[in-house]
Amino acid sequence: MTVFRPTARTSSPDGREWEIYAYRLQLPNRGTPDPTSFELGVRRPGQRRGRIRRLLVRLIDVPVAAVRALRTDEWIVEAISWAPYRTSYKWSTTAEVRGQVLVLVEGALARGETPHPRNARLLEAV
Repeated sequence: MTVFRPTARTSSPDGREWEIYAYRLQLPNRGTPDPTSFELGVRRPGQRRGRIRRLLVRLIDVPVAAVRALRTDEWIVEAISWAPYRTSYKWSTTAEVRGQVLVLVEGALARGETPHPRNARLLEAV
């Protein structure tokens, strides 16, 4: 399994295409960068340093998250649909019941229901 390729895909009765991912690596939420700092042609003092600092922090986040993923049994199951607007659900579960949670989520989405899998804790619904 990889975070770059969906574990499962399904369609709901209303035609929405869903991708379901299962992964262990969790990067900390650093927020979105300031959109005004990316305007073309506008240079502010320290702008370049801010981008470099953000990149360095992310480069440090990846190995730290990898070590944490090796030490924990927690898996994240995430269902995402992109069209006509982005909708996503994210659950936390263990390796022991990961397959069951994936099947329950896929089945609920295929039936057009909001997934409420057993043995999983809802982290986010957007």
